[in-house]
Amino acid sequence: MGKYISFGETVDEYDFKVINENDARASAGIMFLLGILSLFSVFLINSLFWAELFSITFIIEFVIRVFINPKYAPYMILASLIVSNQKENWVEAKPKKFAWILGVLLGFIMAFFIVFDFMSPIRLLICVLCLVLLFLESAFGICLGCLLYKKININVNKCAGDVCEIDDRKKKKDYKSKIILLFCFTILFSSIYFYLNNYKYKVSKEIMLDIKIKDDCQAPQWAIDMGHEQMWKSHNCK
Repeated sequence: MGKYISFGETVDEYDFKVINENDARASAGIMFLLGILSLFSVFLINSLFWAELFSITFIIEFVIRVFINPKYAPYMILASLIVSNQKENWVEAKPKKFAWILGVLLGFIMAFFIVFDFMSPIRLLICVLCLVLLFLESAFGICLGCLLYKKININVNKCAGDVCEIDDRKKKKDYKSKIILLFCFTILFSSIYFYLNNYKYKVSKEIMLDIKIKDDCQAPQWAIDMGHEQMWKSHNCK
């Protein structure tokens, strides 16, 4: 039984249980994509169907990860197939387990709203929070739960990206020059936005508005009966 119900894998290189970070990040990316699409569907088709379906799969995923075995969780299985040609990137399992326990807690809260069909801003906030956490992990490799684990438990062997290691790398980075460059690009992109919005597409907006006004301008019935509808519009629809 312990062979199947276990958290993390044992490899010769480490004397502690590990998780393949590639699988974790890829699964986070898959869930983020499906989650954001399901959230958009709420506003596009005015239905909670896809959002609730994704929420249920989210809950099942993290329950299996934490209480059974991560390698049997559906999104982890799919992710491992997608990144199967990549070299394993092992990280300590304990911080991941702590982070995924937080995922289970969020999942249980979502389950409450789903079971009792209870609508609340809190429900939307939890969904957005889950999507933000998934995005940070998949796009930047930032596991906030792992960092929180580091804050409350100093004995961490290996975190993703070695962020749990104490070193002087941050001191060596030239943050000032990067901030200046980002500021310059912000000005550049803002200028491009200003140009497009106020010059290039302003004419198009005015034309579309003029067309809409003309379409809304209806000729009276007597002009239509006389066959002078277009002539009446050309004189009266400005």
